[in-house]
Amino acid sequence: MNSLIRKISCSFISKVPVRTNFLFSKNLLYIEAPKHYSYYYPGEKKYDSEQSIEYDVSKDPEEWKFVERLLPSKWINDPVPKDSYPSGWKPPDPSALSLPYYVRRTKNHMLPIYLNTSKRGQRKLTIIRLIRGNIWLLHDELKKYIEDNSGKEIGIKVDELAGKLIIKGDHFYYANEWIKTKGF
Repeated sequence: MNSLIRKISCSFISKVPVRTNFLFSKNLLYIEAPKHYSYYYPGEKKYDSEQSIEYDVSKDPEEWKFVERLLPSKWINDPVPKDSYPSGWKPPDPSALSLPYYVRRTKNHMLPIYLNTSKRGQRKLTIIRLIRGNIWLLHDELKKYIEDNSGKEIGIKVDELAGKLIIKGDHFYYANEWIKTKGF
């Protein structure tokens, strides 16, 4: 009966707006008892703490091989060589190493091309990272390729120390296609 009165009074009090002073916009009389959606009886024990759970420790490698499959690996394995992959991913071409510049893959074996969107979507930058070698020659060839395909002039910032190019605008598709044709 006591809890029923508390529920009725709390639901009534919480819905009554009180304006004592216009400086305070919050309801001053808003008091509500905490709601618990699970039951708990202090006298009842969920389990007996004196009763122990039986378990065995196994050091048999034959049993541990199933556990090791579930643990995350410490490094990313090299992909198994195939003619084609279902995702469309292609491994780097070994002939690309003969070029005066090289775009290295990330640790996940992906191309390091990113689209950075900022200023509420108004500013878009295409970033190419992990460039080694003659970055200025790569800059010239990539700029010519993008301008020929997009039909407009673009601005590219070269960061030699970090080994990255920052292209103004959303040119992710063209940069990705050009890098794939080079075999990186």
